[in-house]
Amino acid sequence: MILVVEDDAPVAQLIAKILQRNGYESETVADGQSALERARVSRPAMILADLSIQGLSGVALCSALKSAPETKEIPYVVVSGDADIASKAQECGADDFMGKPFEFDELIRLVKKYARTES
Repeated sequence: MILVVEDDAPVAQLIAKILQRNGYESETVADGQSALERARVSRPAMILADLSIQGLSGVALCSALKSAPETKEIPYVVVSGDADIASKAQECGADDFMGKPFEFDELIRLVKKYARTES
């Protein structure tokens, strides 16, 4: 399962649909606190997260997950339209980043690169 953290509902639905069409299960949450709880409970194969989300920011979420022993190994990819995406992704310890708008092929390439195979 891939956890999608995106507070723009149409974008979240689009990402979920692209993942589904390519054979991946996903779950979407709209805020950082929910994402933190879901990541701890469900241990997703990877996390795709926007930087500008409600509550706990994308950078704070990334930092929290990457600093916790139980979630630090989960691949975390920042998906954002933020002009400073590269430095923010690096600052929080994200595994990679992808700008918005994005190409569907690029999304799937990152998923194939980072999503741990389900056992």
